Amino acid sequence: MKKILSVLLSLAVIVLSAPVAVQAASSDEIIDKHGAKTYQGAVSAWSTTWNEDNFTEVTDSNVIASGNLTIKAGEIKDVTVSGSSKVTISGGTMSDVDCDGSVELSDGTVGSLEANGDMTLRGGTVKRDARSYQKVTISGKVTVVGSVIGNEVDASGSTGSTISGSIQADGTINLTGNGLKVKELDGEDTATLNLKSYSGKLPYITDMSSIVVDAGSTVTANGSVYAGNLTIAQKGEFVTTSWLELDTLTGPGTLSFNTGKLTIHNGISDKPLLNFNNSARDGQTAFQADRGMVGEDEVVLYDFELERETSDDGDMDEFVLDSNLKEGITLSKSSVALDGKNPVTVVASVKPSFSQFAEGTKVVWELHGETSGFTISGSGLSCQVSARGTSSESYKATLIAYLVDQRGDRLADYRSDSCILTYGTQSSQPSDSGLTLDTYAVTIGAGDTYWVLAVTDSKTPPVAMSYNSSVATVGAGAAYNKNGKTGWVYPVTGVAKGGVTIDVGGEKMITAIAAGSIVVDTSSYTLSPGGKYYIGVKIGGIDRKKLNVHSQNACTTVDYAGKNKNGLDLYVVTGRQTGVGAVIFEIIGGQSVQAQITVENGAKPHGVSARLIAAA
Repeated sequence: MKKILSVLLSLAVIVLSAPVAVQAASSDEIIDKHGAKTYQGAVSAWSTTWNEDNFTEVTDSNVIASGNLTIKAGEIKDVTVSGSSKVTISGGTMSDVDCDGSVELSDGTVGSLEANGDMTLRGGTVKRDARSYQKVTISGKVTVVGSVIGNEVDASGSTGSTISGSIQADGTINLTGNGLKVKELDGEDTATLNLKSYSGKLPYITDMSSIVVDAGSTVTANGSVYAGNLTIAQKGEFVTTSWLELDTLTGPGTLSFNTGKLTIHNGISDKPLLNFNNSARDGQTAFQADRGMVGEDEVVLYDFELERETSDDGDMDEFVLDSNLKEGITLSKSSVALDGKNPVTVVASVKPSFSQFAEGTKVVWELHGETSGFTISGSGLSCQVSARGTSSESYKATLIAYLVDQRGDRLADYRSDSCILTYGTQSSQPSDSGLTLDTYAVTIGAGDTYWVLAVTDSKTPPVAMSYNSSVATVGAGAAYNKNGKTGWVYPVTGVAKGGVTIDVGGEKMITAIAAGSIVVDTSSYTLSPGGKYYIGVKIGGIDRKKLNVHSQNACTTVDYAGKNKNGLDLYVVTGRQTGVGAVIFEIIGGQSVQAQITVENGAKPHGVSARLIAAA
């Protein structure tokens, strides 16, 4: 009997020491403080003279409710609300809140929030995650230490909310304004990100099905982006300096990116305008696409035409820049590093002289990239550029000048020019002001040398180094001043097979060294039947007998023609009959490249030079 009483007493102690879970009635209730204690009671009870019999003390207790519940103040633990009821939190401190209905938070501190219905966050603090299985609306200055998770998340960034984790949604994420601070946007492979009147740098974007940029937005990606579809409305702009990989790209807005860092898998539509952040030049790969999925005329591109080439493995088309424009605009500066105090004036010179153009022709100054960091004031042939913002932030943009006629239509037959603007931490080293490299990745054969151009106004050569000189070395820079561009060129020489990073003034070029390689100097050529053309091939690290050179079809023949005076191996191509074919240069056991050959009756011989590399 004593043992039984002992057990019963122990159980009683356990029950009394545990937090009380208070069951509310089904009517609407309020939790608030009275004195130093926290009470729960019906709405009507709070509107009359205080009578403790009408309330339940819930200080530091769990709360269970089945009707609408308003929490104004006090200290409680977990809150569980069943049914389709709503929890409204305007103050107080509590642990986890779990509601079958909807939740609205305007003030107070909550451990975590979870709702089967909609959730509205207007203020207050959530120490962990805020999760809704429907829609989450962020419309006030709220702090979420964890993540915000919903089927749909609608956030107005102008109020200055902070989310330390990520916004996760499998339906849509709508961002308006850019005052919201959040680390990451996670689309869980199915969501659409809608950017409305958004300017500035985006959070990291992961697993997004679609990204839609409206006409009032100029957005800059933070890191590499891999998404299903990117749609940019007219007068909208999406900017990235990292890798961008998309299934589809839809215009007609502007995509600003670095040459070679765009990959398209399924197609391009509605003529997006392509703008380059770096100093684009002839022979560079603008972007690549899955073979046969994109045509040369599906984008708007000024100053250059696109030549489509097939990659070494044959799976991708590479779109190479080609320009023959000699007349137009040249700017006085190719790059400017701003200090935030003194404006800089960039001047345009026009060839032929401006007086020879039709009446009404004028220069238009345009800013692309991280436009929120700069202001420009262009008048005639000069433009004053200033930086704005704080020096603790960094901004990079491209100033472009081009010619338009009296109707404002761009003169496509005259080239434009650009100047790279930097401010903040990106321009902290004045000696390398606004430095950019004209190549971000290259393959070199062992013993071969490639010259990389560092575009900069610096009067002294930026410091250059190889991360592994046993793989590749980089030599001293030589001054460069051609085609309106100034800078320094550096010889990078392959030593042994492997991969290495070449660093020039803080900018990096990823370099692959092949034990053996070939470099073909032509990407395409057109000639008439009976005509001949010599393709030059630099062979390094392999025996020429391991090089298989042949015509793709009967419209041409190709034969070895010996070496020229510079030691370059020559292959003579002869037009036999009309048609379009290719000469293929294949390293046995290695890679291959090809030059497209077109044979036309009465054709004036012409072609496109290149640097096509195949590694052994």
